[in-house]
Amino acid sequence: MIGGVVGYTYQAENLCPSCTLKAMRANGITVQKGKSHEDAIRRAAQKLDVDFDDESSYDSGDFPKAVTEQMCETELNEVPNGEQGVRHAISDERCTGDKCGKWLVLGEKSPTEAGLTRWVRDEYELPQALARAVAGKLREWGLSHSEFISEDNVRQAAAEFPHDYATVHAVGNPQRVELLLTPETDDDTCFHCGQPWEGHAFICNTCQTEVPAVSLHRHPIVAKGQRKLPLAAARSDRSSR
Repeated sequence: MIGGVVGYTYQAENLCPSCTLKAMRANGITVQKGKSHEDAIRRAAQKLDVDFDDESSYDSGDFPKAVTEQMCETELNEVPNGEQGVRHAISDERCTGDKCGKWLVLGEKSPTEAGLTRWVRDEYELPQALARAVAGKLREWGLSHSEFISEDNVRQAAAEFPHDYATVHAVGNPQRVELLLTPETDDDTCFHCGQPWEGHAFICNTCQTEVPAVSLHRHPIVAKGQRKLPLAAARSDRSSR
């Protein structure tokens, strides 16, 4: 028996065990029920005079060939490269069977977008709106399951969206952890994205444009009975990136 089998290559597709058995039956191959997928496929091979242990003796278009955990890999081309030449990949791949999408190594499907949003929100203590945006970006990058997601991935995704700047400090006696909305020291970084204050941008309430934290942004204010007033600093809702 081949160890570590997580799926099979059959007729130009990489399939999970369930989809493999289904495809074999659809092609007229008798597969015994009530057995493990490996035993059932091996018995089917014996009946068809296929040397299952010698994969070079037959074609995967005619009969399934085993896929082991070590053979699974999915390259992630959408993840931004922090360093030149860095290659992003995960050691798993999806079943390509009809409407399946199960991960071969994990043996399960990715959660829904709502499910991934809840996980990101709870695991990394993100505001709901930011967690939703981050979950969507992670799925866009191919990181649709929590098993593949690192803290760096979450912080990198969070940095792409406007959000409140927040930094964590221990204050008081006895000490307690507080989330502060402005930096206390020069090396403070945002709890949500890991970026410094200077790397954020605020959303102007007046014109709804993103304004870098270190930039001066003003709008003229006209009050009743006055034609024009000096420029006043525009208010910000402190949404930042």
